[in-house]
Amino acid sequence: MALLKDYEIPGTGVVIENAYHVVTDIKVEKRMQDTPAPPDPTRPNGITFGANSPETAVYWKSGYTAEIGVTIWKDKSSRELGSKPIGFIGKNPADNKYGASIGTAGMDHRCIFLLEVPSELDHMAQTYRHLLTTDYYSGSLEV
Repeated sequence: MALLKDYEIPGTGVVIENAYHVVTDIKVEKRMQDTPAPPDPTRPNGITFGANSPETAVYWKSGYTAEIGVTIWKDKSSRELGSKPIGFIGKNPADNKYGASIGTAGMDHRCIFLLEVPSELDHMAQTYRHLLTTDYYSGSLEV
């Protein structure tokens, strides 16, 4: 499974059309209870701005979280031949096992999401479904 999407190699202006984006890492963690947001005494209610929004729920809500890494190759055959990837997208740069250029394009905060457990979809299918909901991957072709 992969997503086809154009990818600009960071800092070069070089765009690889229909680059091959593959989820290469999923770390699952079970959070037993909600984590309180840090207090913000400058706000009237004392709660950090956006702490209770659905978009940031992954940072405070109990449940299963998935942190993902996406490695990008020029195309499928480059991956199959063992060529060096051209990019990496992820929340944690240490997950970049291939030493590829890191170009998150605002995706770092979207590389963590709440898994549905139980679910008819496995972790990998849920991960690709999540990626397709982001602005960055919207309209990508799933292959």
